[in-house]
Amino acid sequence: MLIVRTVRLVTGLILFIYAACHFISHATGIFHLAFMETVGRGFLLAPWRTVVGLSLLSTAFFVHGGLGLVALIRRQHLRMPALEAWQLGLGLSIPLLLIPRVSNVRLGSALYGLDDSYYRIVYQYWITSPAVGLTRQFLLLTAVWVHGCLGLHMLLRFRPWYRKAAKALLGLAVAIPVLAIMGIMNAGWDAVLHTALVPGFSEQYGPPAPGSADAADRASLARLWERLQVAYLALLVAVLLFRAARRWGLGASRKLQSVLFESTAGHVPRGHSVLEASRWAGIPHTSICGGRGRCSTCRIRISEGYDQLPPPSDLERLTLERIKAPARVRLACQLRPVHDLGVLLLLPQPATARGRRFNFDERREVTVTAVCVDLRDSTLLAAAKLPFDILFVIDSYVQCVSEIIEAHGGVVTRVAGDGLMSVFGFDGKAPSGAQSALAAAAAIWGSLDHLSEEFSHDLTAPLRFGIGIHAGLSIVAADAAANSSGPYFLGDTGNVASRLEALSKEFACTAVVSEDVFSAAGIELPVTAQTTDIVVRGREKEPVRVLAITTRDVLASLTLG
Repeated sequence: MLIVRTVRLVTGLILFIYAACHFISHATGIFHLAFMETVGRGFLLAPWRTVVGLSLLSTAFFVHGGLGLVALIRRQHLRMPALEAWQLGLGLSIPLLLIPRVSNVRLGSALYGLDDSYYRIVYQYWITSPAVGLTRQFLLLTAVWVHGCLGLHMLLRFRPWYRKAAKALLGLAVAIPVLAIMGIMNAGWDAVLHTALVPGFSEQYGPPAPGSADAADRASLARLWERLQVAYLALLVAVLLFRAARRWGLGASRKLQSVLFESTAGHVPRGHSVLEASRWAGIPHTSICGGRGRCSTCRIRISEGYDQLPPPSDLERLTLERIKAPARVRLACQLRPVHDLGVLLLLPQPATARGRRFNFDERREVTVTAVCVDLRDSTLLAAAKLPFDILFVIDSYVQCVSEIIEAHGGVVTRVAGDGLMSVFGFDGKAPSGAQSALAAAAAIWGSLDHLSEEFSHDLTAPLRFGIGIHAGLSIVAADAAANSSGPYFLGDTGNVASRLEALSKEFACTAVVSEDVFSAAGIELPVTAQTTDIVVRGREKEPVRVLAITTRDVLASLTLG
C-alpha cells in the first residue's frame, strides 16, 4: 500500500507539472499566436515532446488512471465527503475529455503526419468547431486543474508552510487557468485576423478539401477517438457493474460481520475497512486525509477481536510509529477485518447538532485578545418581575454588548445566559486587536451605564457587570457549523479572560485587564498603576500580572494613552 500510494502520488505530480507547463504555454497566446507557437510550444512544451518526455507522460497517465480505477474498485461504497466526491468525479471525467485532444494532436501527428502546431489546433478549436472543440477544451482545462489542485491540497494542507502560503498559492491556482483561457481566446482572435489577412493561411491550417487524402485521414482520426471514448466508457461501466454485482449480487452470499462502535453495531460485508463500516452504518467518523493513511485522525482502539487481526501494512505501521500509538490502536481506513470486531473511536467526529465543527484547513496560531463580559446579580434582577420582562432586559443587554464588540472589529464567540465571550485580532494583527478590545470594553462600560438609566424605572439598582480581558496565543479556525459562519478560537486565552472577569468581584472593581493586553497593544502602563500577580488554575507556574480598574475614566485614559 505504501508503494502504491507513492507511485500514485509521483505520477499525479508528473501530470500536474505537465498541466502547469501546458497552461502557461496557452497563456503565452496573450501576446499573439506566433509567440504562443515559438515560446509556448517550442520552449515550454519542448521537453514533453521528446521520446523521454512522451514516455514519462504516457506512463504517468496510464498508471495514475489505472490506480484510480483500482482504488474505485476497492471502495466498498461511495459514501464520502464532498471534497473526495468532487475529486473522484473530475478524475473519472478527464479521460473522456482528453481522448479527443490526445488523438487530434499526438496520434494525428504520429499516425497520419498531421501538423500539431498551435496554428492548426487554434484554428480548429476557434474557427472550425468552436461550439464543440473549444467548449470541450475549456472543460478539460477546468477538470484537470481542479482535480490536481484538490489532490495537492489534500496532500499539503497540514504542512505549516502551506497554511502560511495558502492565500498566495490560491491566487496562483486561480491565475494560471484564467491566463490560459485568456491566451487561448487572444490566440483565437489572432487566428481570425490571419485568416482574413494572410493569404493561404486557411488552406494550410484549416479543414482539408472534401474528398482529399487529408480529409480521409482526419475522418479516420475522428473515428479512432470516438472508439477510444466508447472503450473508456465501457471500462468505466464495467467497473461500476462489477461494484454493483459485488454489492448486490455477491453480497447475498457473503458473510456479514459485525463491527461494534461502542453502543452501536454496524453489520457490513467482509472486506470493508473499519472506516467504510462506520460510514456504511451512518456513524460519524473523523478522517481528515480522506482515508489515505496520511493522518491518524481515524484511529481506533480495538476492544474485541484484537488477537485475530492481520498485522498493519507498511503504510499503517509507519503512521502508527510516527504518532507512537499504544497497543490495540489501529488506523480505521487501513484495517480490513475478516471477523467480528469491537472498536472505540478515539477522535469521534461530532454531529453538527451537538456542537461546533471546525474547518481545519483554516486553522492558524495567532495572538488574540479575549474579552469576557458577565452581568452581575441577574437572579436578584429577576426577583418580583415577570419572566418576559427580565428576558427583555437581558436581551437588550446582550444586544448592546454584541453590537459594540462587532462595531470594534471583534467577534462574539459564545453567549451563555448573561455572559458573553468575544475575541479580537482574528486577522493576526495583535496590536490593533488588543487596542480594539480595550476600546470596546470602555464603550461597553459607557453603554451599559446608559442602559441602566433607560431601565431605571424598572430596576431597583443600576446594572452591575464585570469585564475580564486577556491576550495570548490561540489556535483560530473558521467555524463550519451550519448555523454559523463565524470564527472560533481554542486555547487558554479565553479561560484566563473568564477567570479575570470572576476576579473583578473579589477585587471590587468592574474590569480586570492582564498586563499582556497592554503589551500586545503597545501601551506602556504608568508608573502609578498598581498591578497584582494572580495565579490561574492550570497555569500555576506562570502567574498573570493584572490591573484592576474601578472607573471608566481610567480605562478610557489607558486606551487613549
